[in-house]
Amino acid sequence: MRPACGSAGTVGGSVPDSGRSLFPPRSLSPVIAIAAGLALLAAAGAPAEEPPRGDNDAIAVSDVVTVTGTRLRDRARAAKDPERSTPAHVTVLGRGEIERRGAQTLQDLLAAEAGVILFDQIGDDVSKTFDLRGFGGTGTRVFLNGAPLNDPRNNSLALELVPLEQLERIEITRGSTAALAGGGSEAGVINLWTRRGGPTEGSISIAAGDFGSRELGGGVASRVGSTDLALTGSLYETDGFRQNADGELARGALDLGWDLGSGRRLDLSIATGAADFGNPGALTTEESRTDPTSSPFNTLDFTDESLTQAALNFTASLTASWSLSANVYARDRGTEALTTGRAAPAFGGFFVDADTSVVGSTVQLGHGSSAAGNFLSFGLEWLDGETDATGFVTPPTDLGLPTPAGLNSRNTTERRTLGLYVQDRWQISPRVTLTAGARYDSDEAGYREVFPSSANDARRDFSELSLRAGLAWSVDDRHSLYASFGEAFLPPTAEELFAFPTFGSNPALEPEDSRSLELGWRARWGDASIDAALFQIDTEDEIVFDPDSPLGLFGANVNIGKARRRGLELAARGELSARVGAFANLTLMEAEFANGPNAGNRLPLVPEERLSVGFDAELPLSLALRATALYVGDQALDNDDANSAGRLDAYTVVNTRLSWSPTPARTLEIFVAANNLFDEVYATRGIFALDFQTFENAVFLTPAPGRRILGGLEWRF
Repeated sequence: MRPACGSAGTVGGSVPDSGRSLFPPRSLSPVIAIAAGLALLAAAGAPAEEPPRGDNDAIAVSDVVTVTGTRLRDRARAAKDPERSTPAHVTVLGRGEIERRGAQTLQDLLAAEAGVILFDQIGDDVSKTFDLRGFGGTGTRVFLNGAPLNDPRNNSLALELVPLEQLERIEITRGSTAALAGGGSEAGVINLWTRRGGPTEGSISIAAGDFGSRELGGGVASRVGSTDLALTGSLYETDGFRQNADGELARGALDLGWDLGSGRRLDLSIATGAADFGNPGALTTEESRTDPTSSPFNTLDFTDESLTQAALNFTASLTASWSLSANVYARDRGTEALTTGRAAPAFGGFFVDADTSVVGSTVQLGHGSSAAGNFLSFGLEWLDGETDATGFVTPPTDLGLPTPAGLNSRNTTERRTLGLYVQDRWQISPRVTLTAGARYDSDEAGYREVFPSSANDARRDFSELSLRAGLAWSVDDRHSLYASFGEAFLPPTAEELFAFPTFGSNPALEPEDSRSLELGWRARWGDASIDAALFQIDTEDEIVFDPDSPLGLFGANVNIGKARRRGLELAARGELSARVGAFANLTLMEAEFANGPNAGNRLPLVPEERLSVGFDAELPLSLALRATALYVGDQALDNDDANSAGRLDAYTVVNTRLSWSPTPARTLEIFVAANNLFDEVYATRGIFALDFQTFENAVFLTPAPGRRILGGLEWRF
């Protein structure tokens, strides 16, 4: 165990006026000019480039098809053009695009996509929270090779532990889709699929940069007869851009596949990741202005996390019209964390050791006829998750020392889910496709406490029926329209219900429910594309933390009533010339409380506007340049439902990457990358929370890193 820890809400400071900037004024004219220029370039040329079929095809992956709207992969049986018949805003990234972006984590890879928001609660610039369509990081269901990654204890995600080097394909389906994926999919679903082996090949990469950053990675893939193999691994270390933001991230993955003949295939995938980072926490507004690299009260805080997941997937063509897809998976996630902060000299720190194990399976039958343009799928899914956690209060005299005398809690939380689903995709004419589906879920959350008292044991059951329907119309060979309706829900977790009695949990919580309406337009011109979506998501009984709730000593989780999120997403890709491709993603969104005392107020941490633009250019002398700019509008502070404590400032960040391939076959690439090129001073998260020094609510900020330079090389063989 290393010294460190991080309570982002336990540092104090004064509350700024609502119109006051939380950071000192800074000239953004170069950044804004570049962002505007890139936007004009993306708009002036043909809409953005869509990578070739096979690399970034929205449906096909080798000989297996992911029919958007089925829970598991299945054989191609229905629509001739599944992309056009999908009634949702879907983004697909293939392996080529994943490599071109050169991101460190999955969160950073997806940061520029429409509807995506990132914020850093920890302060290490690695363990960032991923949010889609403004649901605070809890409304997106993520699957790796068909196995869910969401933690059953609190529905959280540790996406930084996903082995990015092994991903072959990423699919983002937006909108309330519980009929597709079950609970926790109010904002949408992300499917991650890892690589398969092919012709023998491999790679080795090494890089180093600012803040003592060091990276090493490599992989190999091969195929012998009917068996294929892909293996990757990487290690990232950094001294940190702030005090106590140092750490390391190690990841690896193994994929084995067997073609069994007669339309049958078996895949075994194993993914593992471990992260050990200090938690520098948040700063007061004054501390952020003076020295955003400091961590004066969280010097010991840390989080060690590990993730190992194995999934076995089987697909088979049973007859000419029937198919079978099935998986079974197991996951283990471990967490050790120490939290201290400004109140530690009086109250001490807190150390938690938790281990989560999950097992589950999904079995899906499909029946399709290409001639009739119909594909029916139905299936059964179950999940059993359990977390054993032990907590210790550490003494003020030695905050980093958990001892048996400080035992505070020993408990087990449980989550069990059973889901039954059915969906039919029917091509009612050569240009019109109707999709309809339903899913019934039964969820059970349990809590067993060994210490301090078994009298706190409790259990709640929830059940939901979720519907989904959509209509897609191919107007002509270039344009298509769609309309969709979807329902979703988020059952309260055992942590929200029971695990912190008097410190936030609320046994009376009810599930969140959402309904999504969406209208969309797609246009395709060769390698260019435009996707536009208008959406509205209404939620009831949304679960938030209320710092003023009398149900806990310092607040509690509560159902706030109704909220509404509505907006526009616009994504364009195209070629400006034979050597230059560009993209632009615009998100405009209103996210408001719809009733109660805060009706009309903005939901926390949801910007009203986001714009990302960029280009990839092939230059003379075997050079290539990639540049992106991301603008994020101002946001209401976390916990500030009354919108009374000021706002988190808007910011613009520009990243660039220049590479050189001295060999004609591009087997060697040398690169240099600059993140936050113009050294923007900003924070991705601000919170309005209790200051334990003054015992009054105050504003705290989590600073983001300044300019960072990274250089390295990759050899492919």
